[in-house]
Amino acid sequence: MNSFPMYKIVITEHFKKQLKKLAKKDAAIKESLKKELLGFEKQKAISIGSGVYKIRIAGRGKGKSGGYRAYLFVMEIESILTPICIYAKNQKENLTYEELTLHLIQSTMLNF
Repeated sequence: MNSFPMYKIVITEHFKKQLKKLAKKDAAIKESLKKELLGFEKQKAISIGSGVYKIRIAGRGKGKSGGYRAYLFVMEIESILTPICIYAKNQKENLTYEELTLHLIQSTMLNF
């Protein structure tokens, strides 16, 4: 664990659906994701802006370079961290602004 403030982790239904698809091929992804979320440090993540960060998650037997990417939304005032999308790095290089916006809307994060 790190010495930085802990976040309340909120998993949305939209994210659960994405994770479930990936977990069919890689059962270890859930543990890898949990480890990354519990140890999340903004300084080690890539800031996309507006409280959104991109992280890498290790894949089974592949490490982080051959694993997954996840985008997270951090709401500092409430100390909330919520993943908004996850995908295999071999499926897609990066998300476009439009794709990321769609994931944010679909994640219903705005309904807190």
